Amino acid sequence: MKPFCSVKTKILLQTTSLITILALWLPACQNTASKKTSTPIFKGSYQDNIKGMVEIYTYDHYNRPLKKGFGFFIDRDLVVTNFNWLKGSYKAKIAPPGTKDFRDVRGYTIYDHNLNILILKVNRNNPKYLKLNTNNQPPDSIYTLLRPSRKLLVRKGKTGPFHNRDSISFWEAPGPMVAGKPAFRYDHQLLGIVQQRNINDSLKKVILPLKYIKTLMSRQSSQPKSIWELRTKTNKTYISYKKVKGFRIKTTMGDITIRLYNETPKFRDNFIKLVSDQFYDSLLVHRVLKDFLIQMGAADSKYAGKDDVVGWQGPGYNLPTHIVPSLYHKRGAVAASKLPPERNPRNRSDGSQFYIISGRRFTHDELDEIEQEKGFKFTPSQRETYTTIGGAPYLDGDYTVFGEVISGMDVVDKIAAVKTYGENRPVDDIRIKTIEIIKK
Repeated sequence: MKPFCSVKTKILLQTTSLITILALWLPACQNTASKKTSTPIFKGSYQDNIKGMVEIYTYDHYNRPLKKGFGFFIDRDLVVTNFNWLKGSYKAKIAPPGTKDFRDVRGYTIYDHNLNILILKVNRNNPKYLKLNTNNQPPDSIYTLLRPSRKLLVRKGKTGPFHNRDSISFWEAPGPMVAGKPAFRYDHQLLGIVQQRNINDSLKKVILPLKYIKTLMSRQSSQPKSIWELRTKTNKTYISYKKVKGFRIKTTMGDITIRLYNETPKFRDNFIKLVSDQFYDSLLVHRVLKDFLIQMGAADSKYAGKDDVVGWQGPGYNLPTHIVPSLYHKRGAVAASKLPPERNPRNRSDGSQFYIISGRRFTHDELDEIEQEKGFKFTPSQRETYTTIGGAPYLDGDYTVFGEVISGMDVVDKIAAVKTYGENRPVDDIRIKTIEIIKK
């Protein structure tokens, strides 16, 4: 049997050894821990990220629904979305995906037309907003979320090539991505906003990085402004008229090609701007008179129902009427419409609505009567045109003629001959699909 003191000594030695080992081991653990905490792991989930997303509903003056888009919270009461969703709207509301819990949009705080970004101030306090954490690592696997009802769906994919166009960089996005929605990395970090951009004359989905949103957010106004003001806002650089040969108006009944006159520069440049902004896309040919004209370009016609009265809204501004005597209402003339004198005391032309003359031929006696009534004389060339080709001479001196048709008069005549009802509106809707700029 060993003496008690030797056992005590043994325990003391073992304890001393253990302390020595711990003294050596703890600093190593601390170093390892410090290394791990220097690169924090982002914690997130599909459920967290969907709480930062919203659906955006836009409306016109009559509270009629216009477009439905998407966006996401970047602060408790700030939502970022694509600029083109809101432009032209009178008001907007937001709701969490898959719900009808609507809240009003108070206004916008900043926008950038070239980036196609808009930041909205909303009547909702959302603590689950998405954090703008910048990760410089190039993305690989990404996803977006959708919630058509109560079910949460995930759309995954891989990013395409990285582009830099006009000093704006972005990734190509997988096909299933939806414009306006946030794109996330595989580890749930926010990557950017999904948009549509023209790449090599092809419209493609892209992801605009967070750096642009962060920069815009740092410059925003503290007081929101009405989204209705956006109808005239732009910081976009438009193509010079010197590079424009003409315009192709693509309608549901065929194409009409026109050219614009340099003698009416304000109307020429305004048309270039509106076409570049896709203002005319999906608008109705809302007024048709056989052997006279077809009229289009009313902003209130895009979502008009069959019983709605249209033709009273333009882009939110008008232009001073510009009469050039040498530009007249011959067959194929393109001219700006305007409200009647009782509603237009300043005699200004509509900012977007225009008409194309189909017209008819006039006799010299009829032209004489028009001269007496209006107090001016037609030139010999104008008389020859009106008696052989036709037009609408009784409009001369009252409306701005700013262009002419160079091909597609058969389409104009076909549209002018359709059946109409009410305020000369076609029974079957005829729409402008789009207007293309023909470059020189």
